Amino acid sequence: MASVLIVTSVGSVVVDLFTDTCPLACDNFLKLCKLKYYNNCLIYSIQKDYILQTGDPSGTGNGGNSLWGLLSGSGGQVLPFRDETVGTGLKMDRAGLLCMANSGREDSNLSQFFFTLRASD
Repeated sequence: MASVLIVTSVGSVVVDLFTDTCPLACDNFLKLCKLKYYNNCLIYSIQKDYILQTGDPSGTGNGGNSLWGLLSGSGGQVLPFRDETVGTGLKMDRAGLLCMANSGREDSNLSQFFFTLRASD
């Protein structure tokens, strides 16, 4: 497991990453951080006592790309990566967990992510 400090204009939060269980998602997130891809991204969705979502440089909640899409050199081709949590037993059961957000379709992860704001009931 690794932890990351996320600094926002309203405060900072530490989130946990499950690097052994979700290596693609963690690699994508950490390398996008290193590339400063998330710098100045807006928080465009907050669901009180549930999640906070960001990671779309357009600020609309409809954009973003994965690390592999950015590195492909194919003129902005969007390249999602596969889901990794199926069968892992991971649950959003405490505050500070970072999860990749998808478009609602299987294996559609890009740059957008959310983190949990409290433990689930």
